[in-house]
Amino acid sequence: MSCVLVSDLDKGLSEAQQKARDLLEQIENRKILSIGATEKELTEQIYQLAFDLYGVTKHWHKRIVRTGVNSILSFSANPPDLTIQENDLVYLDLGPVFDEFEGDVGKTYLMGDDPDKARLLQDLDRIWKEAKTYYLNRPNMTGEELWLEVLRLTKDAGWGYGSQIAGHIIGEFSHKQKYGDLPHWRINQFNQLPMDGLHADGKKKHWILELHLVDPDQKYGAFFEDLLTL
Repeated sequence: MSCVLVSDLDKGLSEAQQKARDLLEQIENRKILSIGATEKELTEQIYQLAFDLYGVTKHWHKRIVRTGVNSILSFSANPPDLTIQENDLVYLDLGPVFDEFEGDVGKTYLMGDDPDKARLLQDLDRIWKEAKTYYLNRPNMTGEELWLEVLRLTKDAGWGYGSQIAGHIIGEFSHKQKYGDLPHWRINQFNQLPMDGLHADGKKKHWILELHLVDPDQKYGAFFEDLLTL
């Protein structure tokens, strides 16, 4: 088992997450997202860009690019490859590993100016920030409590929710091998443990807050995630 200290864990995760955010920024700046590109093509370009910029060869979960009706689908789905169309929402969900620490970022882009989809992105940003503030005001809440608050905020905004979770733990690669893949390591209805507790090895729990809002008619969705605890 690794002997990374808690302070080193904080530093490693912070640096990995910042690099993951920088990767998203590079994707935006290089205009890799474009109408007419397929999800598969973008996935391959993003993989190559992560390698070229940071030497990334490991990703702790599959890279996801979703557009059109595929944007209502969550992580576990494996839908047919779609081509980006004008006014589509496109979401990215990336899990690059930097120096054995897991990064995890997700963001949605509107390929046009559709007002309803633009409102969804605005609500997504606001709800993520409000859910983070809710957690920071009482970090010893259970995962279920934060899950219920996310659902409340989503419903009040008039959207549906597209996933069975609102986040998960993150850590050294691979946190799933170290701690297992159990319901109480997710922000969901089954997590009755305080979120700010320690793992059995004495290391601090760190969490990703991820939100997936969907159109009530199930035609499009939007996704965003970032580090909650640092």
